[in-house]
Amino acid sequence: MPCWNDYEASRKACKGRLADGNAVGMPKMKITWLGQGGYLIEHSGHCLAVDPYLTDALGETQGFRRLSPPPFSMEDIVPDAVFITHDHLDHFDPETVDSLLRQSPTCLLIGPQSVIEHGRRLALEEQRLVLASVGKPLSLLSFLLTPTPARHSDRFAVGLLVKVSERLIYISGDTLYDSTLAPQIDSLAGRQMDAAFVCINGRLGNMESAEAAKLVAALKPVVAVPMHYGMFAENTADPREFVTKCRVRGQETLLLEAGRSVVL
Repeated sequence: MPCWNDYEASRKACKGRLADGNAVGMPKMKITWLGQGGYLIEHSGHCLAVDPYLTDALGETQGFRRLSPPPFSMEDIVPDAVFITHDHLDHFDPETVDSLLRQSPTCLLIGPQSVIEHGRRLALEEQRLVLASVGKPLSLLSFLLTPTPARHSDRFAVGLLVKVSERLIYISGDTLYDSTLAPQIDSLAGRQMDAAFVCINGRLGNMESAEAAKLVAALKPVVAVPMHYGMFAENTADPREFVTKCRVRGQETLLLEAGRSVVL
């Protein structure tokens, strides 16, 4: 199998399964990496933001400065919902969440208990808060969202399955490796995933590259995409190690650049 180890090689290798996000005429599911664990997922004119971190809040509060500016301004994003996998600042950034919800009066904040409690502390309207529970699907416009188990220091942390039309992706959120995760996620997915986006940084309660590759080997997605690297000098990893670990197992991989999109 080819190894999609850079964006242009990935686009050429896919032969239609993944395409440039600016391509005309197709898309079924457009996925844009915001950096760290953040994504925009678009389908049929609808937009879901997952763990968007678009400020330098960690730099201002804890000294962990961004290595590069956000790929988009908050004003450029008008989501129908924001899904937050857990209540850590690089995933639940109050300034980003507040801005996105103010720009879109009908935008919902979806997340596990820790996220909902934080939303209440921010005085967000109760009708805009939607609790995400592991294994309980949520239907949102053209998206079917199924929270999955995660193992993290926020005990309420979840991963996420996103299904639109015939496409299905998995986003790990922050999680340690646990051999019991893959069977549970597979059971909730019910079919092969088109893509799995997995953390690889190996610090602060997350899998490192070899463990992420082991999880991917058990899940067997069409393509595996590493994330949660390149944002902070103090908390990053070389994604090429993940690519190599996957390659020896025959697993296709894709390295995205922040701000770039792929279409399934």
